[in-house]
Parts: sequence; structure tokens; C-alpha cells
Amino acid sequence: MIRLPVNILPAAAAAMLLLAACAPRPDVRLDFGCLAGDSVAVACHPFSRADDFMAVMADTLVVPDGGVVDYSLPVAEPCIVTFKPFATSEVIPGGRRWTDGDVLKLYVAPHDRLRAGARPGGEGRVEFHVGRNALNRAIRELDMELAVIRARSAEVAVEMNRAHAAGDKRAMDSLRGVMSGIRDEMVRNLDGRFRERLGEGDAPYILTLCPADSVESYYGRLPQRSREGMFAPLLEQARRRVTVGAAAPDFTLPDTDGREVRLRDMRGRWVLLDFWGTWCHACVQGIPSLRKAAERYGDRLVVVGIDCKDTAEGWAAGVERFGMEWVNLREDDALPSAAKPTVMYNVTAFPTKVVISPDGTVRDITVGERPEFYGRLDSLMAM
Repeated sequence: MIRLPVNILPAAAAAMLLLAACAPRPDVRLDFGCLAGDSVAVACHPFSRADDFMAVMADTLVVPDGGVVDYSLPVAEPCIVTFKPFATSEVIPGGRRWTDGDVLKLYVAPHDRLRAGARPGGEGRVEFHVGRNALNRAIRELDMELAVIRARSAEVAVEMNRAHAAGDKRAMDSLRGVMSGIRDEMVRNLDGRFRERLGEGDAPYILTLCPADSVESYYGRLPQRSREGMFAPLLEQARRRVTVGAAAPDFTLPDTDGREVRLRDMRGRWVLLDFWGTWCHACVQGIPSLRKAAERYGDRLVVVGIDCKDTAEGWAAGVERFGMEWVNLREDDALPSAAKPTVMYNVTAFPTKVVISPDGTVRDITVGERPEFYGRLDSLMAM
């Protein structure tokens, strides 16, 4: 054994402390004791490329027996980091599925040192909690409130599908009213929270969840420090969402014959984009009304069906089965996000209909199958 002179020991200890202080520290420390031995899927998404799903950096961690996992960000910029334990997932054909409450999502800036944990919840579930970071605690509290509202919306959507399959028009009309009420509740929740938290760090995050047509109004009320803070890239993305009065983003997709169709080539006529899928009962239910509109306006209106989330074979079969005699295009899931019309037009629910005027301006956006849409279309076409 080599013994250091006594007078060198203090210097050596100081050097060791200095090296420890300079060593890289984990950006996120997870205390997942109740998940020891489980695997955790990690997704890191830089704010600067938040609108590009191909920019996500994925990893898998294994929780050791002690339950403590250190994770360092792969990039030196603000990121959304999502942790998805396999134990909280549902195995489905082709992979796994998680619901909002089954994942831990953190918003991390460079040099942040965050702590988060998981503890057993009721009915075999896991409850996540965030340490002392006020920003992420506030965001998680809001996300959990919104998850409850979204769960109710999903339940109503299932009931609507059943009512549609049974041909129960009265139930469908009633459920549409319920769904509309849930959407209004969501908007009121966000509006109230934004007003309450205007001067706090999570206010920019709340803005990113608000309806596209209210983003500019909310943005104008944010303090300058919030506009220029870590959420600046996400705020700019929110401000770029398509709203009524904006120029319609151009895109190119293949039709049923494999020919590339460009939106800009339709300039000079009214265009109705219908985002749909064969799996969507409400979308299929609306096809007869869409057909009547296409027949009523003839060459003055170009109806463009944009199929989403179907296989190429399922899409082609659906077009033939439902007699969709208009322009039919398909958005492939493998497309880069920047080329996807659903990303360009902020489509998050189906069906979504977008009316574009002959000069290329968005004149109407309607989410859901709503009979009143065609009254607005008639008014626009009469201009």
C-alpha cells in the first residue's frame, strides 16, 4: 500500500472534491423504486424542432434494483423529455400503448437538475411526482386535469361510434351536444388558468394548448421575458398554426393512381379539404353530405379527401366502397412531419374540414361532423 505524506492529504482531498464538482451531473434523476427491474422508454424532443416528429431521440433505460436512474440530455437545448415505463403500458399488436396518466413528461432547460419519482398508485397503477421544480409541477398539475377531460371525451367518442353503428340519430345528436360541452369546458379551463398564471413560468406552456384562433390574443398579453424564455420556439410554432384568414399551406400527396397532386394547382377555385379515415365512424357518416356538396357546386368546388392512419389497401378499398368520386389523397405515416398536411393544418381530431378560397386563403375550419358546416359553406360559395 502506498501512503501519502500527511501534509499532502488535505491537498489530495481538495483535488478530489474539485474533480467531483467538475464532473458531469445528471440532468434528470429518477427515483423509480417501485419500478425496479422494469424498462423505461425515453423520448427527448428539442424545442427547436418541436414540429418535426422525426427529430425525437429515443432511448431505453433499465431501472436498477435501487430504483435510481440518472439521465443526461443528449442535446444542449430546452427539450421535452418523456419517460414511459413498460409496466404502465398496454401491449397491443405491433407495440405498446400508454395513456396520458401513464407517462412522466418533463420540460428541461440546459443546466436544469430535476428530480422526479414514481410510487405505487391504486388499482395497480403508478403515480408520478416531480421534485421542487415549480415549472414542471405546475405543468403536470394542469396536464392531469386535462387528462381527465380528455378521458371523458374519449368515452363519449366510443358512445358516438356505437350510436352511429346502431343508426340511433337521437343518441348521436345528444352525444354531439355532450362533446361540444366538453370542448367548451377545456377552453374555459385553459383560459382561466392562463389568466391566473400570466406572470408565471408555465403561462407560455398554457398558451401552446389554447385554440389556434386565440393564440395571438394570448401571446400579446405575455410578458416580454416569457416570450423570450425557454418556450420561445414552442410559442412560435403555436403562432404558425393555421387559422381562418391565414394563407393555406401548400402540400403534395399521391392520389389513388399514384399521381402527385399539389394543392397550389387548385388555385382559382374553392377547395374543401376533408381529413378522414375509414376507421372513423363520424367521417364515414358525413360522406353523403359531402357528396351532395360536391354535386351541388360542380367545378366551382374541388373536394379533396385526405385519408389518414389507414393502410394504402384499406384507403383504396374505402374510396371504392363509399363511392368517393372526388380527389382522394393519402397521408402516409412515414412522411416527414414537415410534409404532412395534418401537421400543417394542426389536425388533431377527425373529421376536420378546411375551406380554402380561390385566392388560397383559409375561410373555415370545422372539427367533427357538424350539419351547420354546410350552411357556412353555402354562405361562402355565394360570395
